[in-house]
Amino acid sequence: MKKLFTILSFATLTAFAGYGQSQKSGVMKATTQLKTFTVSENGKEKEYSVKVMERRKYGMELDNKDRGMVNQDRKPSSPFVTKLVAIDSNADENYDDYMVLKYKGSVNNDFEVVQTDKGFDIKVDDKTMHYNVLENNYIVKKKSKNFFIIEEFESK
Repeated sequence: MKKLFTILSFATLTAFAGYGQSQKSGVMKATTQLKTFTVSENGKEKEYSVKVMERRKYGMELDNKDRGMVNQDRKPSSPFVTKLVAIDSNADENYDDYMVLKYKGSVNNDFEVVQTDKGFDIKVDDKTMHYNVLENNYIVKKKSKNFFIIEEFESK
C-alpha cells in the first residue's frame, strides 16, 4: 500500500509540474490572404493574383513592476512579422514570383494590399512598398527603407 501511495503521489506531482511548465510559445499560426487584381498591359486587361501568408513571432517581455519576483507577468510585445507574398501574373496553377517581407510590427498594426495602376502597394501602418507586376520589381519609399526587409525570388 505504501508503494502504491508513493507511485500515485509521484505521478500526481509530475502531472501538475508538467502542466505548470507549459506556456504558449509566442508564435501565432500562419494566416493566408488571397486577392485578385487587374492591370492594363498594351490596352488589354491582365489579371493577376497575390497570395499573402503571414507568420508572427512574439518576443517575451516582462512587466517592470514584477522585476525580481518569482512569478512575473508578461506584457504585450511587438511581433516580428514574416510574410510570404506569392504573385501569379499569368493565371496558371503556379506562382511566378515570391517575396519574403519581414518587419518589426506593432501590437496592432494595419496590413493592407491595395491595387495601383501598375501593380499593388503593401501598406503597413504608414509605411509603403510598391510592386510593379508588369516589370516584376518592387520599390520601397525612402521613409520605409529601414522598415522592410525584403528577399525576392522566382519560381522555376
